[in-house]
Amino acid sequence: MSGRSRRRARAAERARVTRVVLISLGAVALVVVVCAAWVGIRAAISYGQVSAARAEATATVAAVAADPVSAASRVDRLRAVGDRLDDAKGLTGDVVWRASEYLPFAGANLRSYRLTVEALHETVDGGLAPVVADLATLETAVSLADRTVDTGAVAGTATRLRTAERALERGRTTLREASAGPLVPQLASGVKKAEGLVDSLHRTVSSLSVAARVLPAATGANGAKNYALLFNNNAELRTTGGIAGAVSALTADGGRIELGQQLIPDQLNPAAGAGLAVSPEERALYGPQLGEYIQNVNLTPDFVRSGELTAAHWRAALGQELDGVVSIDTATIGLLLAATGPITVAGRELNSENASRVLLRDVYLEIESRDEQDVFFGELTRAMFDKLFGSGTGIVAVLKALGTAVDEGRISLWFADTALQREIAGGPLAGPLAQLTDRGAPVGVFLADGTAGKMDSYLEGSVTATCHAPAKNSTKVGSTVTATATLASTAPADIAAFPWVVTGYGVPGLPAGHIRTMVQFAGTDSLRPQRLTVDGAEVTALSRMIDGHPVSVVQVDLAPGAVSVVVAEFVALPTRSPTVDRVVATPTATEFEHFAEPGTCG
Repeated sequence: MSGRSRRRARAAERARVTRVVLISLGAVALVVVVCAAWVGIRAAISYGQVSAARAEATATVAAVAADPVSAASRVDRLRAVGDRLDDAKGLTGDVVWRASEYLPFAGANLRSYRLTVEALHETVDGGLAPVVADLATLETAVSLADRTVDTGAVAGTATRLRTAERALERGRTTLREASAGPLVPQLASGVKKAEGLVDSLHRTVSSLSVAARVLPAATGANGAKNYALLFNNNAELRTTGGIAGAVSALTADGGRIELGQQLIPDQLNPAAGAGLAVSPEERALYGPQLGEYIQNVNLTPDFVRSGELTAAHWRAALGQELDGVVSIDTATIGLLLAATGPITVAGRELNSENASRVLLRDVYLEIESRDEQDVFFGELTRAMFDKLFGSGTGIVAVLKALGTAVDEGRISLWFADTALQREIAGGPLAGPLAQLTDRGAPVGVFLADGTAGKMDSYLEGSVTATCHAPAKNSTKVGSTVTATATLASTAPADIAAFPWVVTGYGVPGLPAGHIRTMVQFAGTDSLRPQRLTVDGAEVTALSRMIDGHPVSVVQVDLAPGAVSVVVAEFVALPTRSPTVDRVVATPTATEFEHFAEPGTCG
């Protein structure tokens, strides 16, 4: 073959290869275009289904919340919503869609959208539709006017509610996966809204699930129960809200609840020198007074311990065994009055607007005698109980008020029955320390008054939590979790002239009108105290382990108008990676902002 022929052959071969390559690239491009069109069309149809489902679900949930008795009639509508979401889920689950999830950037968004649809389907189909009718059952099972609980009806909802609770938890987990990756703003916003919706539903269903498992036995389905009701006054702070300024007996038998004897603290406090024994760790942090006064049982953030101490005081003073302790704070009264309407106590009208002011300040300015104050708060407990369980009080409004109080940590429970205690463990009802978890709330900030007065009605501030992974070039091992308490005194300049019951009886070294606060920082068992500062200066903190949790304590004194910033740093164990999305804190009746910087500490 001549050279010219060879050149022609090579040129023909190159042309053929070029045609093959171009055809192949064209085919690939066509496949990409077709796949993109396929995914785009299915995404558009799916989004339409999701939008319609969201609108219908929102309207249905709002209607059910307003009138739970009508819930049974709305089951079909929720199932229709579930069908729409099932269709949307099917449109995002084929092999083309899944393969497209591996594409750079676009793939993360496609995966996020698919997971969001799956989570919403799980929420409606598994978490809401199966139990919506149970909401009506629970409402009719509780009769406030008769002070009774139909324990059989409540128990009958427990299994379905538990199943729904787990479905909603799966939905939450899926949405956390959906939020990962570089997402376009519109999708990121949609995922965040979905998380808010599912979190809210999960809290509601989880609370109802716990109630269904606990209420029957707790209200005496299997025999009479005796409880102590601690009414905590936020004007003198303790970890669960305030000192137990008034104590009442509660009984429950066969589902019927009654308010019993009204007690003042001195009826339960032991004689001088006969206080309850406390552990060496407790003594180091709180002193012997933890076991010497009923008012101090909640100095510790461990409410299990608070319950045990209350039961021991009750046994020693009255010769009776307690089946549990209920702790509720002053601010909850205001929440409940919004549901029940006003009450009158000792000639004073209390309503949702003035309750905190009257109970935290006015009472102490107008009634200087502690004995008369005790009588007032005893009458308050009786009036509130009678109003709450009176005819005409709406159960829905009351449950919403109680739900808000529980979410804010204003109500705590302890059961002597370990099975019942296990049911509430880890939830907001179990007390401050029990709520600490590596999954979102690894640190807590708890306040306790050291003024021995009622000055905390003038204490405001904020509590925050943040986390930081160690820098790449750092020698530190383990991430850092930081908790901050900012405390401010709003006491007037002439506060020293106020009655001694407000300013305190005179703590050595503390001028009248100053506020002394014990600030406690607690962490999960994954954390260890590292550094504590007050107004930027490092201090030596007193630290001990309480029920497996590190607790550090520092004392802060505030003059009228003064502000102090206390910062505690914890280091996480190298094998642990806690996350922060909220901070657990003492509930106050004054302005306290709670802020957490969301993130994984490592």
